[in-house]
Amino acid sequence: MDFKFSFIWETLPSVLAAVPITMLLTFFPVIVGAVVGFFLALVRIRKIPVFSQLVALYLSFFRSVPTLLLLFIAYFGIPKLLNFTFNGGMRVVSPSSLPSLASALLVLTLYASAFICEIIRGALSSVDMRQMEAAHALGMTKFKTYIRIVIPQAIIVALPNYFNFVLGMLKGSSVVFVISVMDMMSVAKVAAEDGYRFVEAYVLVGVMYVIFSVVFSLVFGRVEHWGKMHMGIIVKA
Repeated sequence: MDFKFSFIWETLPSVLAAVPITMLLTFFPVIVGAVVGFFLALVRIRKIPVFSQLVALYLSFFRSVPTLLLLFIAYFGIPKLLNFTFNGGMRVVSPSSLPSLASALLVLTLYASAFICEIIRGALSSVDMRQMEAAHALGMTKFKTYIRIVIPQAIIVALPNYFNFVLGMLKGSSVVFVISVMDMMSVAKVAAEDGYRFVEAYVLVGVMYVIFSVVFSLVFGRVEHWGKMHMGIIVKA
């Protein structure tokens, strides 16, 4: 097998240069998605008429449609929508005229918010509601009860699933190469095609994904441990 290590060293700087884009595609959706998902979860839990049904429809759509298809819909569909709305159907805006990174971030954020909503909803529902009744008996408002009692416990419950989703987003964001976003995977793909060294390029980017996943897993594990200890939950070593 003709495996050229020198190609890996030659390609490494360009792949490293794409790391910030990969990190942006990983953390922006899960951070913004957590905020959006929290409010969506509250709507689901409170069963607000009409809004609860709309949220359920939103969750069903984004949890059912593949990310790849969502990217294509955003990349090709948004220009068509803009042309139809503002330009009378004339082809003024094309997919290439809009930043593909913005389309990717929009899709991944909407996608993440749908999944994180269910993570948060499950975590909030796991908190014993008798604690809320006790807090109300002590004169605490609903807002203070959520802030001081419910949400801190729910965060600890949600962290493992949330961190697993972050790791999934790190790997899943690699599909953005289909709309020409130059993340690590895209740069490796271009380098492989230019140098006809597909194995070397994909081994390199695969190793980098493994390294980031291991590092993030260690950090997340520390955060989970600290959170449980801070909340007074006994954790086995």
